[in-house]
Amino acid sequence: MSGPYFEPTFNLLQAILLLISTYSAWTFIYSKFFHPLRDFPGPWINATTRVPYWIACLRGDQVPWIQKLHARYGPVVRFGPSDLSYIGQQAWKDIYGHQRERKENPRDPQFYPPSENGAPSVADLNAEEHATLRRLMAPAFSDRAVKEQERMFHGFADLMVGTMQKAVVDGQGSCIDMVKTFNLTTFDIMAQLTFGESLGLLESSEYTPWVELVFKSIRLVPILQILEYYPILKFVFKILEPKSVQRMRVTHYKHSADRLHRRLERGSDEPDIWNLVSAQDGAEESIITVPQMVSNAQLFMAAGTETTATLLSGLTYLLLTNLRCLETLTHEIRIAFESSQQINFESLARLPYLNACIEEGLRMYPPVPSGFPRVIPEGGNVIMGRWVPAGTSVSVHTTSTYRDPGNFKNPNQFIPDRWMGDPTYKDDKLDARQPFSVGPRSCLGMGMAWHEMRLLLSKVLIDFDLELCDESREWMNQKVYILWQKKPLICRAIPVSRGAAS
Repeated sequence: MSGPYFEPTFNLLQAILLLISTYSAWTFIYSKFFHPLRDFPGPWINATTRVPYWIACLRGDQVPWIQKLHARYGPVVRFGPSDLSYIGQQAWKDIYGHQRERKENPRDPQFYPPSENGAPSVADLNAEEHATLRRLMAPAFSDRAVKEQERMFHGFADLMVGTMQKAVVDGQGSCIDMVKTFNLTTFDIMAQLTFGESLGLLESSEYTPWVELVFKSIRLVPILQILEYYPILKFVFKILEPKSVQRMRVTHYKHSADRLHRRLERGSDEPDIWNLVSAQDGAEESIITVPQMVSNAQLFMAAGTETTATLLSGLTYLLLTNLRCLETLTHEIRIAFESSQQINFESLARLPYLNACIEEGLRMYPPVPSGFPRVIPEGGNVIMGRWVPAGTSVSVHTTSTYRDPGNFKNPNQFIPDRWMGDPTYKDDKLDARQPFSVGPRSCLGMGMAWHEMRLLLSKVLIDFDLELCDESREWMNQKVYILWQKKPLICRAIPVSRGAAS
């Protein structure tokens, strides 16, 4: 090919290739030798590009990928050009905590996709706005409020046990998917609190299309994060967004919006979230708008359902693969209560081994296995005794922290006794495990989650003997897309006679 048009085209391609090569070379040189994070340990390729991290996220391998980096490079590792991951105990306080005369490290906006209606949830607000709205919402999640709702929690817990009993064909028991059982229950409970009506999942023993959509959408989170990180890709995606993805987003938003509007229109005398929030708002103009209520409703339905069900599923598996622990816990529950009807929040909170098992379950199988990134503000901050420049994304990687032998002895073994003062584990850094985070943005529903986890697990173990079925022996081998991609946890549930329960 030759002619007057070929030479200019060829020269243009040469120029483009030269620019790309020059830019790539400069990016490498700057990131490796001049970037403010140049002295932080990590693979050289990660210092120049986030591509290895994105590949790990898209494959669902982010958790073991970060673990390997920490095992090689230590308590802090640079896994992206402006990204640091920590596993030190002090890092929780330095990154997420509140300290006088020190600016807050705000949430990294590139990690959290914006809400569909543009109205921020309580998690998206700046420090001042967040503090105001959190004070307004706190009474709805207080211990007093949870105890007012105890009857409702027991109703769903008993309904859960009833669905399990219906599945039992004979005295030999039946195989039940405990992941699904716990998910049906937690979604019904949170829907009752958020919308004033359950989703009816336990009655039908099936997921609704909306709940299935929630599970499917989790797989898209890494893609959405990539789009937030690269604005040009986000712009192109908005133009070329598949209609199926668009429908998924709109359907998810509309489901929450429609249910919330119905709840507000009909009113309620029950102590649900919005009644308890409204009771604190004495201003003529409400502090929280209806669009914000919708965004927060979506947040509650995500944060208060899948996470609790995840812990219960993982803890059930850990107990069934550590039979001595299961026997000890079952004995404690059945000695404390003659029947399921005697179980109550206050008594459960006093069972030491039950609490220790949940503590250890949160360590071994954290509902959110990765980190929640924050951004260092203008002026920089000191993290674990070392200054970190503004604009750096920092996080504590939960799984790596909880499985680090520098924090916990025998970190890969399920040992509830470490939370009960066993001298063998006296050097464990228990504060290195913070499943509900720390500081002003720690989980608002932590107390509610503890009551719910204790109640649902105890209701199951007082009425059933569980055995792990062969197809779920390797259940812990899971991918992670922000949350664990849980497989069915198939267990044989054998009803316990009234005499055997004592």
